[in-house]
Amino acid sequence: MLSVGRSLKEHGYSFLHVTCKVHALHFVAETIRNCFPEVDALISMSCGVSEPPQPIITRWATWLKAAFYYAKYFTQIKSVLLQFNPKDAAAIKESQMTFQNSSLERDLKTIHDNYRGLHAAITR
Repeated sequence: MLSVGRSLKEHGYSFLHVTCKVHALHFVAETIRNCFPEVDALISMSCGVSEPPQPIITRWATWLKAAFYYAKYFTQIKSVLLQFNPKDAAAIKESQMTFQNSSLERDLKTIHDNYRGLHAAITR
């Protein structure tokens, strides 16, 4: 959009660019996602799993919603996941390694505790 605006400006049109508040909030949510790479990796691995919310990056706040889900059910998911044999599938082994990362649960809690309001604001 900015590129088109610059192009039209060169042709003599005058524009005032106003950023939508929700776009700005979504940008904040994307910045949060980039600050927590382990959480992002966990959420990215969940594609195809029916229960957790599926993040669709072009839909606002879905990544945060998925992070909140994992924060809420982290212990339960981890206990079930660790019961599987890692030799059965590479995805099981990778998921178990991810859930054993000591900072993952802390990061999920940080996201949940500090950014719930952002998700609510974007949704409204």
